[in-house]
Amino acid sequence: MQSESFYTHQSSIPYSALSPLNTLDIYLPVPSAFRADRCKYWIIYIHGGAWRDPLITSKSIKPSLSHLSPLDHPIAGIASLNYRLSPYPSHTTLPSSTDDIARNVEHPSHLEDVVAAIAWLQVRYRFSEGYMIAGHSCGATLAFQTVMGLWSNQTDHYGSTPMILLPCAIVGVEGIYDLVELRNTNRNSEYGTLYQAFLEGAFSADDLKWERASPTTGDYSKSWPNGSLTVLAWSKEDKLVDCRQIMAMSRCLEQQKTRDRRDMTIELTGNHDEIWEHGRQLANAIVFALTELQRSVSHVAHK
Repeated sequence: MQSESFYTHQSSIPYSALSPLNTLDIYLPVPSAFRADRCKYWIIYIHGGAWRDPLITSKSIKPSLSHLSPLDHPIAGIASLNYRLSPYPSHTTLPSSTDDIARNVEHPSHLEDVVAAIAWLQVRYRFSEGYMIAGHSCGATLAFQTVMGLWSNQTDHYGSTPMILLPCAIVGVEGIYDLVELRNTNRNSEYGTLYQAFLEGAFSADDLKWERASPTTGDYSKSWPNGSLTVLAWSKEDKLVDCRQIMAMSRCLEQQKTRDRRDMTIELTGNHDEIWEHGRQLANAIVFALTELQRSVSHVAHK
């Protein structure tokens, strides 16, 4: 039986009325897939797409489900979220229009949506810190931004600051962690104009905003005291996000090492979008994190 058959699927569940893109796809293990683990974890997945691609959505988790059996792994549930996008008027098939409330936002609106979705899930399913956030590409940016505290001191479009309990783990897959560095290292490449365009669309033309929003500038020892695990996953075959991004994020985490948090890296195979399109590589990163979390629980239990 395929692992996807071990889940019931709730599609396009709204977590906010702000726009048609404020929705979740939720996968809950069926009763026959029940595991009697002491600790199970929710997996919250954030898709990539340069903050603007309308064709990369919450459905992009589906190819990985066949490799994420709740019989084999301590999974309490999986939630894959959509969020409002930045403008993309030059998209070849689905160009954005200026009056589309779902596709004309800048940072921190994407992050506000992520936090609102997590808050909705924590109320609905009554879990606290027992979850990980896994993100691909700009989804990895958003995953780390969630624990940077960028959203905690401001009133957002929801009228108040959502309150969430932060995750125990972050899994960044082919992530963008230093926005200025991404632009600078690709300025003269075939992707230079593209990167400048989507970064300006998501963060304006102000480099200072890019720096403040970059996960490499986070102070995680203060903003994420309950963090127990980070996993940075990257493929040498990635032609869109080079090794400088994972190296910069690794240095940042190493410089802020805490006694209770382990920071790990793993190597994947495949080009940038193949990681989620084929499913197995994204699932490998998530399973690696689940295994490490289980190992930590087992170690504590046997002390």
